[in-house]
Amino acid sequence: MDLGTREHRPEGSGVRSRRRFFPALGPSWPLVVFLAGFPLWWVLGFGVLGFLLLSIPLAYHLLRRRALHLPPEFGVWLLFLVVVGLGFFVLWEPIPGLLPESGPERILPWAYRVAWFIAVTVVLVFIGNSTEKELPTRRVVLLMAWMFLVTVVGGYAGQFLYRIDFPSLLEVALPESLASNTFLNNLIHPGLAQIQSILGYETPRPKAPFEYANSWGANFGMFLPFYLLSYRYTKNTFQRILFVVILIAAIPPVIFTLNRGLWLAILIMAVVASIHLAVKGRWLAMISFGVAGTAGYLVLLLTPLADLIFVRLDNPHSDAGRSNLADTVLEVAITYSPIIGFGAPRARQSNFFSVAGGATADCSQCAPPQLGTQGTLWYLIFATGFLGLVLFLIFIGRRSLPALTSPDPRASVLFYPVLFFICVLPFYDTIASPLMTLMICLGLLWRFEQNRDRTDNHEPIRRRSRSHEYR
Repeated sequence: MDLGTREHRPEGSGVRSRRRFFPALGPSWPLVVFLAGFPLWWVLGFGVLGFLLLSIPLAYHLLRRRALHLPPEFGVWLLFLVVVGLGFFVLWEPIPGLLPESGPERILPWAYRVAWFIAVTVVLVFIGNSTEKELPTRRVVLLMAWMFLVTVVGGYAGQFLYRIDFPSLLEVALPESLASNTFLNNLIHPGLAQIQSILGYETPRPKAPFEYANSWGANFGMFLPFYLLSYRYTKNTFQRILFVVILIAAIPPVIFTLNRGLWLAILIMAVVASIHLAVKGRWLAMISFGVAGTAGYLVLLLTPLADLIFVRLDNPHSDAGRSNLADTVLEVAITYSPIIGFGAPRARQSNFFSVAGGATADCSQCAPPQLGTQGTLWYLIFATGFLGLVLFLIFIGRRSLPALTSPDPRASVLFYPVLFFICVLPFYDTIASPLMTLMICLGLLWRFEQNRDRTDNHEPIRRRSRSHEYR
């Protein structure tokens, strides 16, 4: 897959020859190297953590710029980051009904999410400050489409090769005390699936190349619109046929993962897309959309996948636990810290059925998840309070809504990762690679907006735009 743009280079220069491989990518090389090589990074143990690490060279390139532009409403995002930072001061605050917290290890879950928020901020600002020459939109779209393909392949691997298990290079290199830590091991171990009894019997739920089955679903939905957008870069009939074949082949892994949140969010995206196309009068696109939907329906109907969907819907499994967890998060947050929350997730003193409850041999899942997990919505409420939640949603909403009225068809498609992200807020923990994908999307939308403003105002490219500029 060609992830770059074609450029004319004079022959005969050894320096120019070397530039073809790496520096020709310009300051965007960390994105290209990491995303294009993601399967390798995943095997090495730097899959999820790599998203954090790539922000470091991007931040270096930002600091070297003479002028730095920030998106409109960036002050709202800065206030959100301030609220996240204030959470440090309430990490050890005693809360009735929750386990008491002490010691410096309490800082780790807070610092981990702070690192993600800083990393995604860097990526957002980097993309918005990159020109089309430095970081072509085509390159970003194809990279994210490639990630969609990797996710689909990982879904099949998790379903049919889930018994294969091997350590990552990082896992081998780290001391046993670190590598065996449950949280860290989930991030660095290249597992293919989670074995769970959701249907009443043990079945694999694909997760490769991400940390959990729900993470697989969250990433699939975020990458899907980028893959659909990549169709505009197909050049011949063979590529278009291959595009459709891959799209149909992506359906089974979506069912294998048993992710109802993913199913619901895709359905909502399809309904909104149909309405959007109808309002714009794009009837040819609607026909293509309908044909694709019909093909997907036939795949379900003519295979055992439809039966698997009905069996999953008949086994809600975690509904009661999620509902109890959400109710408890709301109750505790409203009662004790509704403004800034508690900084990071916390554990209850009991499960939802007994004060002395916990995991047992007969009920491995009787120990409930920590408050502030099982959905980014609940994390935001519990860890950053309602103030943090409102600031987060305002910034995401304000940065994405212009896509609906943008004349650029690419912007219209890039509204859907944002829509998907909002749809799964109550179900998936997305403060990881899905949030990074969201910021990549918002960065591109912001860049489209800047280009449109320059065109409307007949300003040269180097003139100051609506964005705030710091020199």
